[in-house]
Amino acid sequence: MNLLFMPKLLPRADIIGGPILIYHRIKNLASMGHRITLIAPAYTSEDREDESLKPFCERIIRVDSIRERSEDEIEALYRRLNRPRVFLTGDGGYSEGIEEAMRSTLKDDHFDAIIAEYSMMGQYIEANRSIIPADTVTVISVHECYTRAFELRAQKGEDIDEGTIKELCNYEFKMYNSADKILTLTMEDADILLNYAPELRNKIRVVPHGVDTTFYTPPPGDRRWERGTRNILYLGNFQHYPNVDAVKNFIHHCWHRILQEVPDAIFYAIGFHPPQELLDLSAENENVVVSEGGTNEDVRQFYWNSDVFVAPIELGTGFRGKLLEAMACGLPVVATPLATFGINPENGKEMFVTDDYDLFSRYVIMLLRDTELRKRMGMNALAHARRFDHRYAAEKLEQVLKECKD
Repeated sequence: MNLLFMPKLLPRADIIGGPILIYHRIKNLASMGHRITLIAPAYTSEDREDESLKPFCERIIRVDSIRERSEDEIEALYRRLNRPRVFLTGDGGYSEGIEEAMRSTLKDDHFDAIIAEYSMMGQYIEANRSIIPADTVTVISVHECYTRAFELRAQKGEDIDEGTIKELCNYEFKMYNSADKILTLTMEDADILLNYAPELRNKIRVVPHGVDTTFYTPPPGDRRWERGTRNILYLGNFQHYPNVDAVKNFIHHCWHRILQEVPDAIFYAIGFHPPQELLDLSAENENVVVSEGGTNEDVRQFYWNSDVFVAPIELGTGFRGKLLEAMACGLPVVATPLATFGINPENGKEMFVTDDYDLFSRYVIMLLRDTELRKRMGMNALAHARRFDHRYAAEKLEQVLKECKD
């Protein structure tokens, strides 16, 4: 099949978070014989110079983009396009350049399917239905339901009014209804969408995340159990606020108790662009290190250097690929239920799962103190992660696309 991918971030082999999922989708689909064209924003010099997808794409169209817009620019677009402001604010928001690239590419070539990765990119499908051929399948891959995410943020005290959420909901689900198929990463995410729009039932297909189990592995000659460290890790892209919130949850609800019981414990919060509020928390709290994450090689080394991975996530939906990466590296995990969507672990075997922060803290303390427990949970996590290799996810996506063409 001839496929057009449109992600809100440029997929790169050296990046963490959602873009690595898309990188592997493209890589695996290309290895299965499909032709790939990519239209994506380029925000940084790394985006503009990266060639990691070059072997797997017939054409890569990069559109120079900005991460931030002024309020005046957003208001002008809001009046012109009549879309919720979250779809217009930069960092994946509306880009005239991407829309022009899409229209030009559709004139030049015929595609069997257009795949908008992240709901943000679904706006181009909704706005351009009239020029998309009837036999081209349109797909929106929903990494997160924005309406639900905004509702959760409001429940935690953020100043988001009901009118904003209603406007977002109306547009988001109008957009989903305009597509032929909707992909979610987990069954839980599918249920969230159906709760708002039961009419989407026949359009939704669950295509899970995956992990590169040839890259994310336990360290060579794994002897972590003997080194005597007490390193706790959280990793994520801090431009995505649920990751910031998760670090704050751990420090505010767990850290002092853990430090009382395990005074040599160190908490590392690693990721792209940590905000000042996290850097301030690091300065205020003993044995807390907040720093910028680098390439995937760096990320893997952080997994290898850690003893426990924590995921105290309360915001957002979707699939947490970082949990699978940590598990594939043999790290034991303590997580909130929200963090485990799509992974379906057995509590107490493949990881510890709780939304009670007293119990969360106790689980972390147990793992730091008990080497045999840590080793057993890490090996169980590794076995579970191997069920989620990226190639299985690509095969599932291929099935969905073929189903649409039959």
